[in-house]
Amino acid sequence: MLTLAATQSARAQPPLVAPEELVFRAPEPSPLTNYVLAVLEEAYAELGIPLKYVEMPRSRSLVEANNGRIAGELGRLHGLEEKYTNLRRVEFPLFAFQLVLIADRRECGVCSLDDIENLAYIRGMQGIENLLKKHDYQRPTVQAVDLEQLYLLFENKRVKAIILNNFEAQQLGLTENRHLIEVPFNSDIAYHYLHKNYADLIPQLEAILNRMHEEGRTVELMREHDASSLPGPHFKAPPEFGEVSATAGYWRRYTNLNGSGAYWEIIKRIFGPVSDELELNANTYQRAILGLSEQRFDILVGSYAGHQPSNAIVSEVHFDYDRPLYAFTLDDEAMERLKAGILKRPVCHVAGYGYHEFLPKGLSYYHANNSLDCFAMLDKGTRIGAVVNYRENMPDWMDYPYKQLPLHGSLPIHMAFQDTPRGRDMKAWFDLRMRKMVASGEIAEIYNAVELERSKFLFSLPPEVRAEVQPDP
Repeated sequence: MLTLAATQSARAQPPLVAPEELVFRAPEPSPLTNYVLAVLEEAYAELGIPLKYVEMPRSRSLVEANNGRIAGELGRLHGLEEKYTNLRRVEFPLFAFQLVLIADRRECGVCSLDDIENLAYIRGMQGIENLLKKHDYQRPTVQAVDLEQLYLLFENKRVKAIILNNFEAQQLGLTENRHLIEVPFNSDIAYHYLHKNYADLIPQLEAILNRMHEEGRTVELMREHDASSLPGPHFKAPPEFGEVSATAGYWRRYTNLNGSGAYWEIIKRIFGPVSDELELNANTYQRAILGLSEQRFDILVGSYAGHQPSNAIVSEVHFDYDRPLYAFTLDDEAMERLKAGILKRPVCHVAGYGYHEFLPKGLSYYHANNSLDCFAMLDKGTRIGAVVNYRENMPDWMDYPYKQLPLHGSLPIHMAFQDTPRGRDMKAWFDLRMRKMVASGEIAEIYNAVELERSKFLFSLPPEVRAEVQPDP
């Protein structure tokens, strides 16, 4: 948890005349807002003051707080008092947050503001209004009344993107959709505010909050409510990662054994300048993912979001889209049993991939070294009942066509990193540099026209580069 609290530790004494209660706007429920409520309720309880919450729009609450009709604001951006002059800031940083843009990467690639046709945000979000002004965003915007309306505008495709706090995006489940990209903007700190009528409470409240921080109570409450308040790193200068190692399954043209290939080239351009030594290792995918899991490598090239090892994280920015995935059987009866989850013989796929996510429960699996082994066993008709793979990998020896079942369309594929401070810095550096490689057109030096279209990066290229590489209709 991020806390920048001062070291003041004196126990606060209750005010001479404590108010019977303090009223604030009821926040949208989320792990982070639940944490904020828990911290403030515990702090105010030491002063003998209960808290009460009333429903009202976020934008209205600022006016109500400034006019003294509610007690203040639970957690707001610093500097609020410059415009709302009756509000007083409690000098204790409650949490860090980040403004993020959510959009469908299939429609805008890396989805910078320049790529977005229109967007929505919640009325009264000063940080967002400042952001749009800073970037001189002149395209249409919609101001939603609350988080629910914001979500519906996006879900119903009334707008191409939305901007909100990162914890609100998590609350809405938007970060679980693989096609949605989260584009981070500025990080900031939220503070508690009180109307000037309650200014005499502030020194005592600060003392309590600082003591709670020093005693580890704020961290305990953060964990109890499963909240997170960790801003991403900001690179004022290129980092120095020392020795960097990357691993991948062997994909011809992309991760060749000799270190050539398009995906390796991306790794070289992003991490070569910030490493003393860069090791590239192509192997079977199973060995590659095991190498990341055992922390023998820093980077795994190629993972769906959610399929990385439990001790790893994936990049926010994808580096490509894969092809549609299929299940293959010899006949219709086996296909129906597969769809019902009652196929007796195992489903074969290349080891290391978590394809069971896309199939019914109750099936068993056989993991092979390569896809051709799976198809060879399927053709014999005795050992396995189905194969999961891509159409492009079907063998040339087929005497008759397989029965085919689409399991999913194209999905974004990501880099995976160790879930350590160093790994998180490497992830942040990759996301930053990958966005710049696409926005500048540098990616067109690595990918051909078909690959740029497949990866969705064509949307984000500079117009002059896009005109040069646009695939023929």
